[in-house]
Order: sequence, then structure tokens, then C-alpha cells
Amino acid sequence: MRNFYEIIQQETKSGRPISLVSVVSVKGSAPQRIGAKMLVSSSGKLLWGTIGGGTVEALALKQARIQIESRTPLLKTFELVESGEDATGMLCGGEMQLFFDVYGATTKVYIFGAGHITQQILPLLLKLGFSPVVIDDREEYLKENIISRFNVVTQTGDFLKVIDSLFIEQDSYVIIMTYSHDIDERILSHLLSHKLSDLSNIRYLGMIGSKRKVKEIFSRVESKGIPREILNSIHSPIGVPIRSQTPEEIAISIAAELISVRNKEVK
Repeated sequence: MRNFYEIIQQETKSGRPISLVSVVSVKGSAPQRIGAKMLVSSSGKLLWGTIGGGTVEALALKQARIQIESRTPLLKTFELVESGEDATGMLCGGEMQLFFDVYGATTKVYIFGAGHITQQILPLLLKLGFSPVVIDDREEYLKENIISRFNVVTQTGDFLKVIDSLFIEQDSYVIIMTYSHDIDERILSHLLSHKLSDLSNIRYLGMIGSKRKVKEIFSRVESKGIPREILNSIHSPIGVPIRSQTPEEIAISIAAELISVRNKEVK
């Protein structure tokens, strides 16, 4: 049987977020003591431990799933009584305060293009708690400049075919900045035309380009049937306006924009 630390390591390393639920306070009669713990999967399944079973544990499993989905910790009190605002329907008569922590719930950032800006932004994203996926049609370029330097997830092949096979996770971020504006336009158009079911999962969609170039691309994409309101929601030109010029400065401006969007979500 896997122990506590093995489960956390194996689950998070495999990209499966989990919640650690701990009993931090007990008043009166309760089914468990302070320090009791359990690990819960993103589907709400009990992986290890217990906080006492019964109704309070069932409620905690549901709450853990909610915290994994929202990627936020929570301190919550459960009244072990039959009636009342926070009642659990239990007869113990006591009170349990539980802390829900989340591990491995990083936000995916799909980056189309493995150029100089991507190489500058990757260390920033990793430090900020994002989980980058870099996509490029230059396999050797990925191996030499991305995998060997940053050891992040990559996908190679024709950009449009990768989009067709891509499952975009909920609350994901997408950045388009390849080595060609024409390819950027094709990616944007294909993404908006062929991944309609995934668009609701995208919290942020940004594309690099000057104001003039972006205006031209948007006009052509709109002529293919993409509504203007969708195009207006795209962050392009990408990044916060700090008059950035170098790849390092542009990377910082993009990372700052991602942080701004993420912090607004938390509120």
C-alpha cells in the first residue's frame, strides 16, 4: 500500500492535483482528533487516510473536489449537529474545523512557438506556478532550446494538426507567438474555428504582433465568420504596455498580463 508521501509525489508528478484535508480544531464530541488527515483526488475519491468517516467525511470529500477545481485552500468549520446553518446532520454534538490544501493544481499555459520570447518567459511561468506546454513544428529546435534547458512538456508537428488533437484543460491560458505572423494567423483562425467546444476553457488567449499587424489579422479572421466580440476578447498586442522591446522585456510584460488575469479570477 502506498504511503502518504508516495501518493502526493506520484499523483502530482503525473499531473493529477489532490487535496490534503486536515483536522485542525475539535470542540466537544467528534469522530477524529486534531492532526487526522486524508488525501482526496480531483474526482472526490478518498486516496488515503480518514477524518472520521460518516457524513462529515462525505461532505469533506465534496468540498475537497471544489477546492481542487478552484485551486484555492480553505478553512471550514463543520457543526456535528442535526440542525443549524452549518449542520451536518450528525449526532456527535461537537465541531470540527478542517483545512483543505491543494497540491499539483497548476494552470496550463499552451505556448505556440519556441522562439526567443518563449525561452525567456518559461522560467518566469515555472516560478509563478504555471505549467507550460510548448508547441512548435521544429522538433530539433524544441529538443535543443526547450526540453534540454527547461524540461517542460512539448508537442511537435504541424501546428493545425496539433490543435486538432489538443485537449485544452479548464482555466487554461493560450499564447500564440511563432516565428511567422502568417502562421500565427492560421493558428488563431483554426483555434477559433475548430475548437469551439474548448473556448470556454480558455481564460486567456493572447497573440503577439504590432497594432497594425493585429488589425490586419483580425480583419481577415473576421471575414471567415469569427464574431468580432470574440476577437475583441483576445489580448493582442500581447502583454501589459511597458514599451517593451527586448525578448526579456516582452516576456515580463506577458507574464504580468497573465498574473493580472489570474488575480482577477481569484477575486
